[in-house]
Amino acid sequence: MNKFTRLLGLSVVVLSATNTAFAGDAIGPGDNDATWIVGLSAISYDNVYAGEGRDSVLLPNISYNGETFFVKNGTFNYSLFQAGNYSFGLTGGFDGGFLNDVSEYRNNAELVGLEERDSTFEGGFYVNHTTDLGRFHFAALTDLGNKHDGESASLTYTFDLKAGNWNINPAVGVHWLSDNKVNHRYGVSLAEANVSRAAYEAGSAFNVSVGIRARYELTDHWDVNLQTGINFLDSSISNSSIVDDDNAYHTAISFNYNF
Repeated sequence: MNKFTRLLGLSVVVLSATNTAFAGDAIGPGDNDATWIVGLSAISYDNVYAGEGRDSVLLPNISYNGETFFVKNGTFNYSLFQAGNYSFGLTGGFDGGFLNDVSEYRNNAELVGLEERDSTFEGGFYVNHTTDLGRFHFAALTDLGNKHDGESASLTYTFDLKAGNWNINPAVGVHWLSDNKVNHRYGVSLAEANVSRAAYEAGSAFNVSVGIRARYELTDHWDVNLQTGINFLDSSISNSSIVDDDNAYHTAISFNYNF
């Protein structure tokens, strides 16, 4: 936690050369520049926990792109500074997972007996660097709810390509999770272990993600988004006795109204 605080303070000092807000932080590569975006997403994804499989879910989309404050992809953000092609701000959001609700896995023989893993609120900062081809995005987060006392950091690059009315956005990312956060999601305590489920204490993890999104503008207000990708899991996660897979695919389609 002290290291995280020092890193945040250093970032503020470095980027405080100007206090001009960077409204472009809210609008990523390929995004619609409307103030409000509302819609519905159908998502299919691999649940990597033992005894689970392919899951599907319908979720609402709600985004707000303000001049400094914006809500995007389930996170709350505040843009603080711009320095050339770099920008800096604060970010936060709720962190949860499949084991947050025992009713989701009480009928799974391979997971029954695991204690619920509490959700929490994470907060931290982000740094963007915009280039001719797209944008680098770095974010560092820490557990503010004291549920797992872990940290995470991610670095992604999203390409900004266009073909007619299509916005094409390939992306690649690296995601680090501290040992506390990995254990909160995938660890198995001695009390939870049994003859078919070994106790497991994980180390930190580096996951890699590759994906692509395509957004098509149907009208001035309506668009459709198609997305697919894969996450390659670190062995610190895949070696857990409650994990079956070493990668996870996802696909999604969403329809949005922009205004």
